[in-house]
Amino acid sequence: MEIDKRNILVLSVAQGLSITTTNINMINTGLVGSVLATDPSYATLPLSLQFLTIALTLIPVSLLMGKIGRRPMFLIGALAALIGCLIIACSILYKVFSLFIIGSILLGFSQANQQFYRYAAADNITIKLKSKAISLVLAGGLIAAIIGPEISKYSFDFFQDYIYLATYLCAALIQIFNFVILIFVKIKKPKLIKISIRPLSKILMRRTVIIAILAASVGYSLMSFIMTATPLQIVNVCKLGDSASATVIQWHVIAMFAPSFFTGSIINFLGSRKVMMMGVILYIMSICFGVKGQIIEYFWISLFLCGLGWNFLYVGGSDIIAKSALPEERAKVQGVTDFIIFIFVASGSFLAGSLHNTLGWEVMLFYTSIPISLLFLSIVFINPREIKAS
Repeated sequence: MEIDKRNILVLSVAQGLSITTTNINMINTGLVGSVLATDPSYATLPLSLQFLTIALTLIPVSLLMGKIGRRPMFLIGALAALIGCLIIACSILYKVFSLFIIGSILLGFSQANQQFYRYAAADNITIKLKSKAISLVLAGGLIAAIIGPEISKYSFDFFQDYIYLATYLCAALIQIFNFVILIFVKIKKPKLIKISIRPLSKILMRRTVIIAILAASVGYSLMSFIMTATPLQIVNVCKLGDSASATVIQWHVIAMFAPSFFTGSIINFLGSRKVMMMGVILYIMSICFGVKGQIIEYFWISLFLCGLGWNFLYVGGSDIIAKSALPEERAKVQGVTDFIIFIFVASGSFLAGSLHNTLGWEVMLFYTSIPISLLFLSIVFINPREIKAS
């Protein structure tokens, strides 16, 4: 039990450091892309390819974890993030957009490994504690909420002739610390019992699992969609400045991860269905404030509510997914479900740059009401007994 508690603590800190680098990248990638790309529509292409890389490498990473263990893959992921940030720094230094894409792809591979931190914490512990383990690891992202935007705010113009260069050098340094922290993870490989393993389709085609995947996918992709476009709107359109953009994203990320200290307990008390429904309502409120005005206060409220909505949908969906698989089934189930989730996320980030450039902020936000309405209807028709049974 002591090892399990230590793993949760270590993975929570590692989550914070990893998400700090991700957060720094999310804040600045569209802005860097708009400087390096020849066409503004391609500003978010590196981020889209980053999310696509996550989706394409999730299954191989998950299967490799099943063979060689969690820690080796986590360490490889941290090393990939370090190299990726250094390559992006070179792309800024030499003004080469293709290097920016290569660095983003490496960050995507790193994040594919980081996606399993929450599942790793839930390994080898009782069903009752899995919700808390997942939410506590995600709570580590609160580190990112505080550190990431502050680094972005004070480092983006450190080198006057190479804007954003220092920011990515700081992000690389963070991954050195992350690598050291992950050395202390100790997770026993599950003992495989020779039983008749269920076909993947039988696990994934249950209605509760489908809706859990949908909740996590829609929640994450809409967050990516809105968060990717926000700096472009604040800095390039509204001319409110990089500092204002970093502050808005900072509170957005706080809202994403701070509730994780108690989301697990809320799930245990109310159930995943009600928690996911709360996430949908928060997203609807976020959209309403987003289209209400172009001043900093509306951006702040919209992104804050978006972060809360993401947390409730993502943790609620992840909880059902984590409980749906036996130890022998984890690698393939977690790999495939996260693959589906990040196909949605990659699509969301790619569409953000394109729709923001062609349709504008208000219209692109209006389109988010379509998937969130479909998700609302799906959750309404879940039978709570089915969730307990899964």
